[in-house]
Amino acid sequence: MIVVLLAHAKIESHVDPESTAFDRFSPKLHKHANALLCEWCDAILLATRERGAAKGEKSGGERVLRCVGSPSCVAKNRYNLPEMLPLSWPHLMNALTTN
Repeated sequence: MIVVLLAHAKIESHVDPESTAFDRFSPKLHKHANALLCEWCDAILLATRERGAAKGEKSGGERVLRCVGSPSCVAKNRYNLPEMLPLSWPHLMNALTTN
């Protein structure tokens, strides 16, 4: 059984004491709920477009799932998924069952 929780994304400013501040995508939740959920979940995936799409363009870039966190987004997985997958249920299920 797979339980899927969906949330909108928000852009938050992240202040790193060792470098400059930067913006990143994170789940749009209260900060305490976000912390609990991010710790509890086995996978936090961000649905977005591939980098290189012009900002604001709806047609640019392929739709992808980001499976590994980076400075630009909050993401993680405990399933050894690749960094990016095409945004489709069959691709996700195939990656989950083969790893």
